[in-house]
Amino acid sequence: KQWYQRRKITGSSGINAEYGDRTEYRYSGELGCWMVIGHSHLDGTWAQDLPAPTPAATKLPSKRVYLNTVQQLEQRVRVAESAGEEGKTWVVSLVRYLALNKDETRLRELLQRLLASSSPRVHGSDRLELVGELLKVVGASCQRVYSEFKQQLEWAANRS
Repeated sequence: KQWYQRRKITGSSGINAEYGDRTEYRYSGELGCWMVIGHSHLDGTWAQDLPAPTPAATKLPSKRVYLNTVQQLEQRVRVAESAGEEGKTWVVSLVRYLALNKDETRLRELLQRLLASSSPRVHGSDRLELVGELLKVVGASCQRVYSEFKQQLEWAANRS
């Protein structure tokens, strides 16, 4: 903490202490602890104290971390294939991670595998409805993949 600035003893409410960073504490005899009753960050200006993001802070994960995460998510999808809703949750998580990292190749493979599936239900959901939900996740990050598979989904839906 920064330097101790002032102390005030108030009758029934306890002892107040204020520090140089404009943090105020009050000791509560009833609770037997100190409570924060005021802070410079409580006024909504806390973001001004944050350092500006550096390019390193906003970059994508390292290749090794990325591949390990994808491998873990794919494994969870395989394990939960027959678990219905759980499988769907893992597929959505995998697609979200791939889309955020703009991995169009893996997204295409996964979506193509789902569209080409002979089973009408995948991960407890209608196959075409699931692909439609996944495309909503993909849409914001990978427009090209979204456009390709939106057309394929419409074609498959008309064919069914």
